[in-house]
Order: sequence, then C-alpha cells, then structure tokens
Amino acid sequence: MTDYIGYEALTQAAMRGVVREAIRQAAGNNTPPGEHHFYITFRSKAPGVKMADELVERFPDEMTIVIQHQYWD
Repeated sequence: MTDYIGYEALTQAAMRGVVREAIRQAAGNNTPPGEHHFYITFRSKAPGVKMADELVERFPDEMTIVIQHQYWD
C-alpha cells in the first residue's frame, strides 16, 4: 500500500514533540511531584548524533541514556 500522506514521518515527528514537551515541562516550574526521570534511546549512527568513538564501539546500533535531577542546555 502506498503511503501518500507520510504517516511514518508524521508519527516520528509527533513522538519527538511529546518527548520535547515532557522534558520542557520537567525543566520548568510545572514539574510533577516526586521522582521523575526520562529514558531516551537513540540510534548511535543517526544523522546529527555526535558520540565519542569508544562509545560508538560499545554501542554500535543504539544507546539509552537516563536524564534525572538536573536539566540544562
């Protein structure tokens, strides 16, 4: 079946938007009470990903990071 609308691209963009907004809210004054953290998994060799060579060697396909407690640029 031909995807004329581009549902896959729309879905990916929507999921990135959800993650972006959740982190933005957690970093601001609207944080939920209690402990919270984010597990973010990404492709190690995706365009725009910058990683040390030794990390790419250890995680050639994907890597998961945990963001908790501190948020800054």
